[in-house]
Amino acid sequence: MKPELVVISQNLMGGGASFHRNILANRPDDFFDIKCIYLDPLNWIAKRLESNKLEKNDIIFQFSNESESQLAERLNIHISNRKGAVVTNLPEELISLDYFPKPKKTVFFICHDKGFLYLTQKYSHIIDVYIAHNIEIFEIIKKLLPERVNDVYFIPHGVQLQEYNRQQNMSQKLRLVFLARHVKTKGIYDLPKIDDLLIKDGVEVDWTILGDGEEKDNFTNEVKSRRNFHIISAKNNEDVIEILKNQDIYILPSSHDGLPVSLLEAMSVGCVPIVYNFSEGIKSVITSDIGFVINLSDINGISEKLQLFNKNRDLLFSCSLNSIRKVENEFNIVTQAKKYFDLYKDYSVLKKNHLFSLFHIKRKFKRNKFVILSMNFLRVIKRCFLK
Repeated sequence: MKPELVVISQNLMGGGASFHRNILANRPDDFFDIKCIYLDPLNWIAKRLESNKLEKNDIIFQFSNESESQLAERLNIHISNRKGAVVTNLPEELISLDYFPKPKKTVFFICHDKGFLYLTQKYSHIIDVYIAHNIEIFEIIKKLLPERVNDVYFIPHGVQLQEYNRQQNMSQKLRLVFLARHVKTKGIYDLPKIDDLLIKDGVEVDWTILGDGEEKDNFTNEVKSRRNFHIISAKNNEDVIEILKNQDIYILPSSHDGLPVSLLEAMSVGCVPIVYNFSEGIKSVITSDIGFVINLSDINGISEKLQLFNKNRDLLFSCSLNSIRKVENEFNIVTQAKKYFDLYKDYSVLKKNHLFSLFHIKRKFKRNKFVILSMNFLRVIKRCFLK
């Protein structure tokens, strides 16, 4: 029997789901039996995945306002103890694995951005391997867990390479694209502010807004009087790529990200990136020959760089070609997916012998009076020894 790889993803549109979709679609072989669990938080007002083709072992796991132990018990049913690996990203699956350990499974944790760092410490007693795709996150995890530095890996992800001959935009209006979830943390409401600054300085641009999210209706209403804003709903990822081919510059005024899939997709067809400095690690991707990383909330900084590109179309074209080469050389999904799977295949070597701690007992039996009394007694003994 093949070893099993359980991948926890989300049934929500966004970078997390795209990350796993790209890795799984480009797996190098059939070494594993693969099961994907798509978490679907019903209380989230968010766009669900469209045309999500489930493989025979895949499931959509819906949950809402239930207790931690109830969620853990229900999710546990879908995570077997077959030999192999489980790829985690979120608190829900870590909670379940904490309540119901799987000794035959090696637990991989992918830390996508700073918002997930607290999980690296909180669940270090069940996580066997840490993976970061942003160099800053990689360094932070090693500092947070100095005793675990050999268990931390830096593996950037990637996107499909595109056969596309980018043409230089010599004189037409700059075509700007936003591709992210329509939420405040992605900076979507900074876009009309940037547009106002450009108009004030006599620069006309066209905006294409892709993606979906909780703020879509509100944002659409806010920009409905701006004729240069075009809000488009792409049917699938192929449509997204075709739209990106007709854009000049990718704008992401986000305050919270790691290595956005949409950024790499845009760069793969020559969109020049201008983003906020949501992580110091992004500067190793967007170097000065490719685009610009601007201080958080600095709409004037973005406006100035757009005006620079508007005046210097040769610079724009040079950065465009460099963006394509960067993706080809460093973010080819076929190459990067193999690196992920090569690590997953070492599951038996990477498995740690985590001690079944008192923490496990407390979490699993927190309503048991005998366990509560025993834990209190052990705390008293511990204090006596420490005096």
